Amino acid sequence: MIKLSQLRGFNYQPSWGSSGFEIWQNFNAELFDVELSRGRKYFPRMDSIRLWLSWDSFIRNPRLFAARFETALATAAKYSMKVMPVLFNRWHDSVLDYGGIYIDHFLPAANWVQRDGQYDEYLDMVVGGHATDARIFSWDLCNEPFSYLQNFAEQPIVQKQEQVWLTRVYEKCKALGATAPLTVGTHMFTDMSCVEAISDVISIHPYLIPNLSPTCLSDFQQMLDKNVAIAERTGKALIATETCWGRFDDGQRVDLIRQTLTELKQRNIGWMVYLLHHSLIADAHRPEHGPVGYPEYLAFIEADGSLRAGHGIFNEM
Repeated sequence: MIKLSQLRGFNYQPSWGSSGFEIWQNFNAELFDVELSRGRKYFPRMDSIRLWLSWDSFIRNPRLFAARFETALATAAKYSMKVMPVLFNRWHDSVLDYGGIYIDHFLPAANWVQRDGQYDEYLDMVVGGHATDARIFSWDLCNEPFSYLQNFAEQPIVQKQEQVWLTRVYEKCKALGATAPLTVGTHMFTDMSCVEAISDVISIHPYLIPNLSPTCLSDFQQMLDKNVAIAERTGKALIATETCWGRFDDGQRVDLIRQTLTELKQRNIGWMVYLLHHSLIADAHRPEHGPVGYPEYLAFIEADGSLRAGHGIFNEM
């Protein structure tokens, strides 16, 4: 069992796709194995992966998706890595979108894409089929819900319905007998009151973003302290399920990793950094492999399988 305060994992997006649907629809078991083996080679202390699933791909062929998920779990176990599956995604990108759930999927009567029990078969097969699976150390219900530019107070209807949808997912997973703790991977500016009640573990995405403000480091430290206080008040563990902002320049990225993980370690916050391996998804590759947005380049392992310069710093933290 992983001690969450000492969590030392990675988010892993397989290299061959630019969206969740493409990754799982074109699942490559051999390459999945190769890329996790590189993770084990370069990062001996790596204990876990956060693996984003694809409801979109499940719809196309449920049994095939379930078989591919089992292969992924078995491969992670082969390299002594526990898994945090991410059931749904609400992070979207204007440069290169990942896909997943949109407001249309949960805002009542928004349009015709909704139906009763829309996600039940998916949850039954994925969560119900692995409810007591020891290879899974936690379930992430959704990646970065409530990612609005507007203040929550200006989005009360949307916020309420997103909470209703997530609460139903949480209750369904509990009803299916999921023994691993449930959590919600929250954007760093999310009001934690939106997810506190449906999080057995508090999980945050703390990115130290250079030039975001003149006080970016002190703002980052205050954000961490605020979440530590929430964890202490609720008696729940606190983990960072995404962290370490990107840079094209290797040296600048290493400095950011060092600063970020030092702050987390000082507060006994375990982490899953972003991102293990070069991938075609947004901000996981250098420009010659496709469009890149504001976060620049976040991978620790290059497209050719080599360790990115200086990124062995993960082993020192």
